Amino acid sequence: MKRFRIKLKFTSPLHIGYKEGAFNLTETIIHSDTIFSGIINCHSLLYGKDKTDNLINEAINGNFKVSSAFYYINDEYLYPRPVGMNFKKYVDDFKKEKKINYVSEEILFGNTKEAYLKDNMLLKKDMKKNVYNVRERPRSTLDRITNASNIFYTSTCVFNEDCGLWFFMDAKDYIIEEIISSIKLLGDEGIGGDRTYGYGQFEFEPLEHYIEDIKDKNLLLSLCIPNEKDKVEDLIFYNIVERGGYIYSNYSKVKRHSLFRMIQEGSIVKGDFKGCIIDDTPEDFNYHKVYKYGRAFLIPLDWEG
Repeated sequence: MKRFRIKLKFTSPLHIGYKEGAFNLTETIIHSDTIFSGIINCHSLLYGKDKTDNLINEAINGNFKVSSAFYYINDEYLYPRPVGMNFKKYVDDFKKEKKINYVSEEILFGNTKEAYLKDNMLLKKDMKKNVYNVRERPRSTLDRITNASNIFYTSTCVFNEDCGLWFFMDAKDYIIEEIISSIKLLGDEGIGGDRTYGYGQFEFEPLEHYIEDIKDKNLLLSLCIPNEKDKVEDLIFYNIVERGGYIYSNYSKVKRHSLFRMIQEGSIVKGDFKGCIIDDTPEDFNYHKVYKYGRAFLIPLDWEG
C-alpha cells in the first residue's frame, strides 16, 4: 500500500452545492464521498464497467481509499480541527478560539510554536490575503411560453495564487496507475456542480507520503459510515452530518441518493475504525450498482484530551 498527498490547483471556479435549489451556496472543501464518486466515474469512462467494478471491489476490501480535501497554502497543509481539542495556548481570545475550524499540520503535530489566526484557520505563517474568495455569478432562465426572464445567482469558490485543496489517497501498487489516470481525467472534466460551465477543473500533483500506524486515538479525515463491526464506544469525540445529493451516471438520468447520517471529518476515534461502502442502488435503476462511500481515513493523533 502506498499513500499520496494529492495537491489540487484549480484552474476554474469551484461550486460544491449542499442544499437543494440554493445555487447561491457553495462549500469550499470537497468531501470524500464526492472525490470517490468523481474518480470512479472517470475510471468508468477510461476503462469500462467491468474494470471499474473491480476497482470498487478493491475499495470495499480496503485497498483503495481517499480522505476529504482541505486547504493548502504553498507548502502549508491544513487539517480539520479535531473535535474537542482546544488551542488556547495559541489564541487567548475565547471567542476567536472557538471559531477555529482548520489547523495547520505543523501546529497540529507540535512542530512549531508560532501560530496566526486567519478567519477560521490557525496557520504557522502570518497571511494577509485570503485563501479563497466566494464570488456570485448572475445567471438567468427564460420561460419558453411567456419569455419572462428570471435572474438567479450561483456562488463559486475561487482560490488565490498558491492556494488550493489537498487530499490523501491510499492504494495498492497494482491499481495506482489507473487511479492517477482517472484523477487526471477528473481534472479535465471538473469536480462538483455546473461542470458544463467549466467549473471545478484542476491540475494536480501526487506527492508520495509516509504511512503511520493507527494508534489508540486517531483523527478522521473523511466522512464515515460505521460498519457492523465498528463500535459506538470507540467514537471518542465526534460530529454527525447529513449527506444526500444526486447520483451521477454515464448511463442514465440523474437520480437522488438516499439520505445518510455520517460521522464528520475532525472526529476522534479509538483504534482502527474502518467504516464501509454501502450499496445505494435505487430500485428502478438497472444500469449499474450505485454506492455511498463511507470508509474511514484515519491518521494517528497524539493528544491527551
